[in-house]
Formats: sequence, structure tokens, C-alpha cells
Amino acid sequence: MTQRRGGPRLLITDREGALLLERARVHVEGDRVVYHAADDERRREFNIPHANLAVLFLGQGTSITQEAARLLAEEGVHLAFTGTGGTPLHLGSLTTYHATRHFREMLHVYLDPSRSLAAAKAVMAARIARMRETGVKQIRKWMPRVRDLDPLLRICGAFEKALPTIASIQELLGHEGKFTKDCYAAFAKMAGLSEKDGGFRRAAGEGGGKDPVALVNGLIDHGNYLCYGMAGAALWALGIPPHLAVLHGKTRAGGLVFDLADAFKDAFVLPAAFCAASRKREDDPEAAFRGRVIDAFDDERVLVIAIAAVEAMLEAGGARTAAS
Repeated sequence: MTQRRGGPRLLITDREGALLLERARVHVEGDRVVYHAADDERRREFNIPHANLAVLFLGQGTSITQEAARLLAEEGVHLAFTGTGGTPLHLGSLTTYHATRHFREMLHVYLDPSRSLAAAKAVMAARIARMRETGVKQIRKWMPRVRDLDPLLRICGAFEKALPTIASIQELLGHEGKFTKDCYAAFAKMAGLSEKDGGFRRAAGEGGGKDPVALVNGLIDHGNYLCYGMAGAALWALGIPPHLAVLHGKTRAGGLVFDLADAFKDAFVLPAAFCAASRKREDDPEAAFRGRVIDAFDDERVLVIAIAAVEAMLEAGGARTAAS
């Protein structure tokens, strides 16, 4: 029997971000976690670098053996099952015990409305900064015909200017809603959708098909769930339960995952989703979209971004002072 190690060999921030498999069987060969395509008659096996992986997304038609799940858990790999359009089902091993410092600090923020508001503002500040940095970079990479980014930058500036004066969570949610709606409109115009089919309308859970608006809606759904997987992995690595929400409802299951994902998901998902509307030659736009997003996760080190956002929430919420 292989002797169990004392814990993961690499910090989560030092690993590759994510790997997504579809129609594959994940199992163990020797001391390696491997997979083969379900329809591959030659049964060629490919290695999964489980000691250097943060999140493994298991897509449609994928199965995993108990032994493979155990080895992944020992290395602290976060499993996230994703179906058509993404499904928010994430698994973290309970056999891995984490230090309680971040949990105790976040608990103070969760229990105090004023601290929660300060932490939520920190998430929104990170969201604005990420759009200005990563979002603009991805637009230039994936939507090279776009020349005028001033409207998007003005949207960011307006939200940033309003943040210090916001006095309640409900008021913040109102400003967040306007920011999100304005971002959709700006990206739709960049992608040439603002004048087509009555313009772009965000409809969560109603995407799919070849119609450009429906396609973008489906890709946003899917991309958001990929971001929820990364946010869930960051919280799990820090030992923070996903229930300690500061913005998206104190009783919403997993609310802190949605809070944290807000710090970065727009910047990664929206450029990749809207650029698909103008790429009519892509045979499988969903696969191309996933590739763009997951590559961006690695290039931009999304887990470092997520954990920095958690630290900013705790700092803004005065958790370090309260816990000391």
C-alpha cells in the first residue's frame, strides 16, 4: 500500500490553474493519475499532473475511479463537475485539514453588517481593477478590431467613483446591477450585437444554439461556472466555508463563492464570450471558448488573483484587528 503523504506538495498558487476533460475515464496507473478518451479504441493514456494542478473540471461523459479521487484529494486538487453550460457542483476533500486563521477572520466579517459592506466594496474594487487590467488585455487579444475602449473605462470609473459613498448592501447591489448591465451593453456593441435581433439581453440559463445572442448567453453561463470553480478552490485552500457570504445573501448556499468570483469573472468571461459572436468559422464555439478562458486562467494566475481578493476583503473588513 502506498504510504499517505502529509499533504499537498505545492501551494495552490504555485500550480497550473485548471484542466477540463470530457468523455474520458480518469483512473490510476501505478502512482499516476491518468485518463483516456472514452471513444478511443487504442486506449491511449494521458497523464494528469495531479501534484501541479489546482482544479480538475470533469465534463460530460467523464467518470473517475475512487482511487484517482483519493490521490487527487491528497494533493489538494479541487474537483468540479460541469455539464452542458456548466453545473455548479464542486467537491473538496474533507480529509484535508486546513488552518483556521482565515475562517476565524472571515467569521468576524460575516457577522458584522458594517464589516460585510466594507468587504463587499473591496470585492467590487477588485472587480473594477481586474476589468481595467485583465479585461482590457483580453479584449485586445480576442477582439483585435475593437479600437475604442473608452466607454468601458468610463463605466469602470463611474462605479469606482460611487463606491466610497455607498452606505448599504442594497445600495451596493443597485450600483453593481447597473455596472453589470452597462458592461453587457459595451461588450455587445464591441461584438456588433447591439443593433442585431433587438440588441443583446442577458438571459441566464436560456443560452444555446447558433443565434449569436443565445450563444453568448450560454457561454457567459458556462464561463461563470468555471470561475465559480476557481473561487471555490481558493476558499477551500484557505479553509473558509463557502457559506460566509458578504454580498449575495447571507442565506444563499455557497454565497461567498459567488462573491469572490465577482472579483474576476467579468474580466475573463465577457471578452471570451462576446468575441465568439463574430467568429462564425468556429466549428465548436463552446470548446473554443473554454480553451480561451482556461488558458487565460493560467496566463493571468487566476488563483493568485482570487486569494488576493480574499485578503483584500479581510483587510477592508477589519478582520485582522477583530481576530487578534
